[in-house]
Formats: sequence, structure tokens, C-alpha cells
Amino acid sequence: ADVLSQCMTQCIMRITNPIDQNRIAESVESVGRDLLKELPSLSKGQVIISGASVNTPVMLRVRTRLTEHGGQDIDAPNEWLQWFESGNEGVAARDGALFAEREVQREEDGDLLWA
Repeated sequence: ADVLSQCMTQCIMRITNPIDQNRIAESVESVGRDLLKELPSLSKGQVIISGASVNTPVMLRVRTRLTEHGGQDIDAPNEWLQWFESGNEGVAARDGALFAEREVQREEDGDLLWA
């Protein structure tokens, strides 16, 4: 079985690819053909909701978020470089605090040993 058929509620936004539209039609039984024909023409923010959470499929508009986006990407290669170049004093202090009741020894390669 495909994943879509296992979902109890589907929130379907604009889909222009005919193959993807057919997959939606096959797996979302409660949405009628007329509503599925609207998929390529849905505008930004429009969504069709179907499934266990609604009695009948419904088309609605999702508002823009009220709060500022707070997430950000990190520069993983740079973070790794800084971690390995820093001597890891902060990591040693953190690891020691986590296991304060146990004796912690750091091997030359940086691995921790707990007694």
C-alpha cells in the first residue's frame, strides 16, 4: 500500500504534474473528480482537505502566518570545523557535568570512558 492511502486526512495543495494528480485520485477516495480537476489551478494558500477530520471534502484558504519565522539553517561544515579546532573545552565541561556522579576519563582520541 502506498503512504497516501494510509493517511486519515489529506491536505492537498496545487499539483500540476498529471502523474501526481492521478496518484492523488487513486488514494484519496472521498474527493470527487470535479474537485481533483481544480488541483492545477489552486492559488497560493488554497488547500483541499479530505478525510476523517471533515464530513465532506472542503476547499479553503490558509492564512499567512502571524508570527515571524524563527528557524534558520546552520553551516554544518563550519560548525564541525570550529568544534574540532576549539580544543573542545566546552564539550569536556558539559560531558563532565552530565556524569558528575561517575568518574569520567577522556582518551587521547577524545572518546569518554565512564567508571
